[in-house]
Amino acid sequence: MKISEQLNRRISSWFIADLDDIDNKQVRIQYGLIAGWISIIAILVLFCVKIILGLMAGSISVVANAFHLLSHLANSIILVVSFKVTARPATAKIPFGHGRMEHVAPLIMSIFLFVSGIQIGENSVHQALEPHEVYYWPVLPWILLATILVKQWLAQFVGYLGKRVDSHAILTSARHHKIEAGISLTVIGGLIAGHYIHRPEVDGYIGILVSAWLVYLGYTHGREALIPLLGQAPSKDMIRKIKETAKSVEGVEDAHEIIVHDYGSMYTISLHTEIPAKFGPPEMHEIAERCEGKLRKIFGGEVICHTDPLMEKTPETQAVEAQFREIIADFLQIIDYHDFRLIAESRKKIIIAADIDVSEDLPESESKQISEALESRVNEEISNVAYCVFYVTPKFAY
Repeated sequence: MKISEQLNRRISSWFIADLDDIDNKQVRIQYGLIAGWISIIAILVLFCVKIILGLMAGSISVVANAFHLLSHLANSIILVVSFKVTARPATAKIPFGHGRMEHVAPLIMSIFLFVSGIQIGENSVHQALEPHEVYYWPVLPWILLATILVKQWLAQFVGYLGKRVDSHAILTSARHHKIEAGISLTVIGGLIAGHYIHRPEVDGYIGILVSAWLVYLGYTHGREALIPLLGQAPSKDMIRKIKETAKSVEGVEDAHEIIVHDYGSMYTISLHTEIPAKFGPPEMHEIAERCEGKLRKIFGGEVICHTDPLMEKTPETQAVEAQFREIIADFLQIIDYHDFRLIAESRKKIIIAADIDVSEDLPESESKQISEALESRVNEEISNVAYCVFYVTPKFAY
């Protein structure tokens, strides 16, 4: 373990008793609160230092740098408030709890960045067009450099907390702290250059660069914050873990059509489990119950297992499926299929049913066309087919 990680762990242990119990909701909330409160205290001190230096020097870029810190202060306050709200229990009107407030926090943070950038930009343009003299003294850049070191430590510590609990809100706050180094170095360089070449308008130009950067960050962070609120796709690792957990339950052959809803403090997971029909409805139900219980233990929240009976495949069924597989191979947009089954309509006619998985980049508007084209090919090439029933798996199911 690195020295920095050891130090971060030691500091974290002063405030969080069960440091390693990161699956515990209350411990996760403590991580967020500690990240927020330490940031608030450090930023308040740094803001006071920079605003005093900026006013004494009459430097718009240093004042802009201080207001950038003020936006970080707002971010940290929002982080604390959001985790406090997250800790509130579910209610009748909000049955899934308040966990998604953790996703709302970065969105509010981005708005503060955007507004700060516009306000600072206005003052910076004024300084660039109608410059006033900046009062420079040799110790000024060194004090600003010391604030960078403090901010970098803060970014590293908050980032450590965010990675421990995989919190987007905490990690977003850490990224904001990291940005401070680049902006402050630019401000320091502008002060030194402006002083020695006697061009005070440089201070305004640096302020414009800082404000443009803030506006850009507000846009990018806002865009990233919206994704979890709109419904973020689960990671491939999570889908793999869900499938492996389901298949570890005796009687479950495979799992598909996995749907995951992330509410911040809990998951709601639904999936189709493939279970041999020979077990019969009562036992299949018990297998599904065991599968739900095992998944709840690992992921928390609520799990719903739909049972798909696996019919015993006769030589006739296998022959038809082999033909179907050859037809599927000609459709590049179809990546897989499952739940293939034959249903007898009469002694001479059969119904073919299957669920189809298409590539992620296929537009939803083309799904029906793919299904109809496949049905047409099956009717042409497989004999005695009355009709087909093909269900295209939606993009939110895996």
